[in-house]
Amino acid sequence: MMIESVGIIGVGMIGGSLAHALRAQQVCQKIIGIDADTDALAWALNANLIEQGWQQVADCPEVPQVVIICVPVASMRTVFAACQDWFRQCTAITDVGSTKQSVIADLQAACSPLPTNFVPAHPIAGREQSGVQAAVPDLFTGKKVLVTPTAETSPESLMQITELWQQIGAEVEYMNADRHDQILAATSHLPHALAFALVACLAEQTETPEIFRYAAGGFSDFTRIASSDPALWRDICIANQPALTAAIERFEETLQKLRAGLQTQDADALQSMFQNAKNARDKFTQS
Repeated sequence: MMIESVGIIGVGMIGGSLAHALRAQQVCQKIIGIDADTDALAWALNANLIEQGWQQVADCPEVPQVVIICVPVASMRTVFAACQDWFRQCTAITDVGSTKQSVIADLQAACSPLPTNFVPAHPIAGREQSGVQAAVPDLFTGKKVLVTPTAETSPESLMQITELWQQIGAEVEYMNADRHDQILAATSHLPHALAFALVACLAEQTETPEIFRYAAGGFSDFTRIASSDPALWRDICIANQPALTAAIERFEETLQKLRAGLQTQDADALQSMFQNAKNARDKFTQS
């Protein structure tokens, strides 16, 4: 059954891509955008991504049937507080935050007890570009969406959000919030932190212009994600600090083994490390 209306809070790259996809797949009759940035709302209206645009939740004259919160994790608590009336009226509310335990904790602080119609979710999709102008209709096609329902999440709301993601081409998987944060710390948050750290390290050297001038494809491939929004990733790293810190510590242990192999010129140890890494990545990319 087609959803009557979807409210998207945060009309940026993710929120705009959702609007694109919902429109393309005719998932809902109406899309309402809410964003403090009037330029973003104007762009989305002109691009026919939304029917209505409001700067604040309180400005919106109607309550959407389904709400998707697409703001940075550091802004979640403020948005939850503004949505308290909507939690009592919407059939389902979800988010796209890159951390899940912090989002659930922010909801608990703003709306205790936890609403039964809230379905935490995280689409494993993105781009280095930000803003609604970077939105694309196929961002979520074939991508995984990790849904981490709370103990209070109702089966009806869970099903509605699951079907919404499936209708725009995503593959939905379920896990608990703690496991989500551990996995994403290792596979997403740590790689971003390392890319930022490497470029920052090189940028501090006196011969920086020459280093970047002769950087080859490997440097570009490894550091591509360092072009992501620094403030967004700062907040993600802080929100997932326990799991990310643990991932950094494990990585430091591997770096120490690499350094020891180099210092002792242990070719067998280096070959074993590099070969194991290649085998693991080849298996991952071929699956």
